[in-house]
Amino acid sequence: MEKIGTGRENDFRKMGQQASQNDGLLAGYSPLSGIFDEVCSRAGNPRDKYDFLLRSFERLGPSELKRRKEDSLRILRENGVTYNVYGDERERIWSLDLFPLLMESEEWDQVERGLIQRSELLDEILKDVYGPRKLLYEKKIPPQLLFHSGGFLRACAPIYDASTFRLAFVATDISRDVTGKFFVIGDRIQAPSGSGYALENRIVLSRVFPSVYRDSQVHRVALYFRSLRKTLYTLSPSKDRDPLIVLLTPGPGNETYFEHAYLAGYLGFVLAQAEDLTVRENKVFLKTVEGLQQVDVIFRRVDDWFMDPLELKGDSLLGVPGILGAVRAGTVLVANPIGSGFLENRALHAYLSTLCKFYLGEELIIPNVPTHWMGDPAALEEVFSEPEKFVLKPAVRNPFEPSVFLSLLSKSEREEWRKKLLARPERYVAQEILSGSTCPVFSASGEPVLGKAVFRTFTCLSENGYTTMPGGLVRVSPKHDELIVTNQRGAVSKDLWILSSEEKKDVSLLPGQVEHIPLRRKGGGVPSRVADNMFWMGRYAERAENTARLVRECLNKLLESEESYEREQSSVLLGIISRVSYNNGGFGELSSKESLELTRDKIYETVASQYSSGSIRHDLDFFIRTTKAVRDRISDDTRYLISQIESESPRNNSYGEILEYLQKLIHLLASLSGLSSENMSRETGYYFLDLGKRLERAQFLSRIMLSLVDLTTLYNKGVFESLLNVNDIRITYRRRYKYRIDAQSVIDILLFDDTNPRSFAYQLSRIQENALMLPGSGGENPDEVRIFYELVARFKEEDAKRLFEYADPAGGLRRWSGDILELLKATSDSLAKKYFRYVENQFRLGGPYG
Repeated sequence: MEKIGTGRENDFRKMGQQASQNDGLLAGYSPLSGIFDEVCSRAGNPRDKYDFLLRSFERLGPSELKRRKEDSLRILRENGVTYNVYGDERERIWSLDLFPLLMESEEWDQVERGLIQRSELLDEILKDVYGPRKLLYEKKIPPQLLFHSGGFLRACAPIYDASTFRLAFVATDISRDVTGKFFVIGDRIQAPSGSGYALENRIVLSRVFPSVYRDSQVHRVALYFRSLRKTLYTLSPSKDRDPLIVLLTPGPGNETYFEHAYLAGYLGFVLAQAEDLTVRENKVFLKTVEGLQQVDVIFRRVDDWFMDPLELKGDSLLGVPGILGAVRAGTVLVANPIGSGFLENRALHAYLSTLCKFYLGEELIIPNVPTHWMGDPAALEEVFSEPEKFVLKPAVRNPFEPSVFLSLLSKSEREEWRKKLLARPERYVAQEILSGSTCPVFSASGEPVLGKAVFRTFTCLSENGYTTMPGGLVRVSPKHDELIVTNQRGAVSKDLWILSSEEKKDVSLLPGQVEHIPLRRKGGGVPSRVADNMFWMGRYAERAENTARLVRECLNKLLESEESYEREQSSVLLGIISRVSYNNGGFGELSSKESLELTRDKIYETVASQYSSGSIRHDLDFFIRTTKAVRDRISDDTRYLISQIESESPRNNSYGEILEYLQKLIHLLASLSGLSSENMSRETGYYFLDLGKRLERAQFLSRIMLSLVDLTTLYNKGVFESLLNVNDIRITYRRRYKYRIDAQSVIDILLFDDTNPRSFAYQLSRIQENALMLPGSGGENPDEVRIFYELVARFKEEDAKRLFEYADPAGGLRRWSGDILELLKATSDSLAKKYFRYVENQFRLGGPYG
């Protein structure tokens, strides 16, 4: 297992003798006796396969390795690679250790054969359990294991089509014993996670260590994803058109939501939540703003029990009512099949060796960790006779019922557990405690720490049977004595490199030259939920930018205030901020040093408070939330800007720090607006994004006008100059009017000048252009058409000259701005009603009288 025997390694060996454990990168790293170490031999020296990697890292040196660690963290943060821990509201950046684990092709070949055999075995068991059930008639498992221990769904039996009722992908956790032999400790079948994180780990390491990765001749993992995508297309029940495949996610609150969005984008699938799907006449449809689109394949990340609230868990909000009926009708394929969660039942592990001989006529290549089902009285007695050897686990994985190590229990606690098992023995298993393997994890200071490792491997169905990902996700607990290694308990991740003796060719998901793809200039339908989020993404970004511009101008005036009239202008601007940001408390008078300090604190709250509705931070948090809901539709450059917006914040409440933050934020939001304007395809999503932006900017101007007439006279030149600054039109105004400022010309350029891209007239024009490009815009919609034309008509009733011809110009502007604001709100509501609130057609059951 430690011999390489390749020409490549012989060349590397010429570079010098192996470094001992006390030299170089692994200085101070001491493997434990009695536990297999992935990197070092029993003698404590690095294994031959790590020679090139260690020397490459040592040539880089500690300072360069630290810099590249920082680069990896930056890449992960910019890419939005997160892992959510249940019970913690904060999103955590994915944790990646830069030192990969290596496995040679010879050892991997044995692991690969075992994983393929296991997938074939589980596939046979699945078809049998929901089909003829030979394993029961031949008495290979007790009936109680199937019907009482959990996981089996009667609603999914019998099989509707054995040719498609197959496992499309499997994740298998493996670990080593003291000799280095691999054992399987569990399978993930319903919604196996980790493959997307493994891919992201590989991408990050290849960017951080490009030459090391290239020269190590590592097997590429893209072929696995190509096989998975092709399999799902092949299994589609639709053969006469390009199938529509959706990745069904529980939503942004799920721990691995990043992976769901990432894989959907990488594989070219539509990311959907339960609310995006509906069942009509035993067919599943995606609800889009263009109309219903039939779904052919559902690549799910939702567990069995939650998939259909009509037949399974009645209060589930994660599934699609009636989906089982569509599955039975054969109009949609769900991968993996609903009901496959039975294969995750740990009680089955006690019988897999027998079942492997029964179905395949073979011995298990990778054995299970010895498992005893507590439904067997003899097994229960054996476990309690040697409690130090076993860990008790629920047969079906339950986050609310953790594993119990009998050796850590007192005598009375152990007796309580015996009684519990005697009452419901079929619900539990006992597994022998596996020592696992250790490996180095590098701390923040760069020192290697001993950690406990568990490997997650991935297998998928291909045209030639099952195939594996040549690599995987390694989870490592920084504590070598940790008994359970999971990401939820703080484990870090490592990439698994399978070394090849031959130079590897690059593999991607781009289609080969032999494939002919019909040309398209329009993407698939946009789900109503996505359109809703794109709309509010535009609104929240614009709202935050408008408030930031207003606060920046106010701070500049405050810092320049010396005379009383200047303080009056600052007070008016503060009042406008208070009204625009819905800060009902106001800012008070600027009459003393103490009041100025209170004002500074209020401004800081308006900028940075997460809990003040209407604050810039509050709006940005909602903006970030909407971007995460449509992550699969956002470009890399856009995600980079969003990550910058999310991470920036003022370090303290000083005026200088707040101003510096606002300047950065305005530049970032302007860059984001420019990216969407210049780089985003003119498809449905873009029009909703821009509509939100234009409606928000128009409402902002309306609120500015209403606040202006309530707080000051229409002859306050200082305030009008500030409004020109806020709307970034001061230079143009000065060029037209020199240095003369009056209310009429300022209101004209802010509201009625359609050459000004921040004017109300310009927003109205863009709203109309965008609305005409939306699906169904050519049809009759009385409410929508009536409200918009009423808005246009009311706007055109006035102009800057006419407003100042009234006896009371302020009153006329107040009435006009108020009417415009209400009509803008009505326009927004009409768009939401038509496109976002997708209401099912309702009918009365049992005829007109029920």
